[in-house]
Amino acid sequence: MNILEKLRTETARHWDKRFLKAAMAVSALTILADGEVSLSERYRIDAILQAMDRLRVHNPHKAVDIMNDYIEALRTEPGKAEDVLQKKILPYAGDFKSARTLLRIAYLVISADDDVTKSERAAFDQICLTLGVDPAEIWAKMSESG
Repeated sequence: MNILEKLRTETARHWDKRFLKAAMAVSALTILADGEVSLSERYRIDAILQAMDRLRVHNPHKAVDIMNDYIEALRTEPGKAEDVLQKKILPYAGDFKSARTLLRIAYLVISADDDVTKSERAAFDQICLTLGVDPAEIWAKMSESG
């Protein structure tokens, strides 16, 4: 990798760190929604980090560490942590493409084990509301595309 490519990667990483934190917030809120963190959900997070160009510029281990910190906060101080994580998502309410991406992440995480619980659906709906979109409409679109 030449110096120009390194600069491009570092710049992308710097400017999109806020989005990474929002993506990991969405992941934590959905992965822990049913009270447990399954192996299939963890594998899904790894796949998302590898598949998305916007997230791939970040170190996947650091991304998972961020998510793990959020999960731990949700376990120890659920109300406070949920408020903090929703605030990390909120800036993307006016950004259609980013909001759509965050909702796709949420959907992929909760559907990882092919069993979407009521609490997982409620977490998805809350993320939709935070992003200012209709949960039923988005759920229908996500379900259709599988």
